[in-house]
Amino acid sequence: MSKKGNRIDVNERNEGTPRMCLSAEDQRHLVKLEQKFQLVRDRTEGVVTGSATGMYLHGDGGVGKSFTVLETLQRLKAHFVVFNSRMTGRGLYNQLEKYPDATHVLEDLEPLTRDRGAQGVLRSALWGQRRDGDRGPMERLVTWTTYRMEHSFIFSGGIILIGNRPLADLPELNAVRTRISVVHLQASDPELRALMRKVALKGFEHEGRELPPSECLEVCEFIIEQSMALHWQLNMRALVNSFQDRLQWEENESGCHWRDLVASRLRERPTWFREEVVVSGRAARKAAEQQIASEIKDLPREERARAWRERTGKSEPALYRRLRELEQSDSHKVRSDNAPVGKSR
Repeated sequence: MSKKGNRIDVNERNEGTPRMCLSAEDQRHLVKLEQKFQLVRDRTEGVVTGSATGMYLHGDGGVGKSFTVLETLQRLKAHFVVFNSRMTGRGLYNQLEKYPDATHVLEDLEPLTRDRGAQGVLRSALWGQRRDGDRGPMERLVTWTTYRMEHSFIFSGGIILIGNRPLADLPELNAVRTRISVVHLQASDPELRALMRKVALKGFEHEGRELPPSECLEVCEFIIEQSMALHWQLNMRALVNSFQDRLQWEENESGCHWRDLVASRLRERPTWFREEVVVSGRAARKAAEQQIASEIKDLPREERARAWRERTGKSEPALYRRLRELEQSDSHKVRSDNAPVGKSR
């Protein structure tokens, strides 16, 4: 395998098999990133086991914050509930009261920390007084009192807040900060490049449609190249979305080439098109590929795959999908030909 700089060359082949692996430099960056993820896992497990009452995790979008927390909770088989989008102070109180012994994951709820009622609930739920001095269990009494009624309960669970911004510099939130661990998950571009390549090497599947590792790496390297040219920050969501762009193109669901779909995703606008835009309908594009598949189907596998890629630029799984469609079409035609003909009157 040859590398240009730190880039993986997926076009070289050895005995017909793609030689694809991470470079030593990528592996070193992955070790550094894995250490950061392990800190998040440790803090999450601390909340689950009760060694900590909560955690505030923040950082740029698409670096793996929520994925790491939820993966850890699932691995530990923890009792947890997830809330996102919008929540008020009273809504927070109601959910903590409903699940008093669960781990509550509050995702993308930065406005909640500006709610004065929520600030009070968080402080009460994340700290309390011990029964027998320093030796007894901590009782976290949470109350909500209005003119007409009083509510209270003992909270024994944990709270994990995940957001993009750090906690604001307010006395109330500084009091929250002293009760829990605050983690800023920040990944460097070399670390994210290494992670993207690692994910690409696993291949991608969506609703039964597969994108093999070689094509995933092709997409990955294109994103890295374009992002560097644009001084655009890498993130894992762009990678997954671009895999979807490639699958959309491979299934003839787009007239634009996958490279142009990905480029427009990164630039957030249509730009000059580096590949030919096909304006014919999806059915016509698929029929043309089925014709190519029919012409090369009897070739030896490696020669067939090479001919398919040269003529269409698409992956081997796409070839198999076209061949299955041909088989289904032929089978349907045979059944139609053999169907009994109704008697005419």
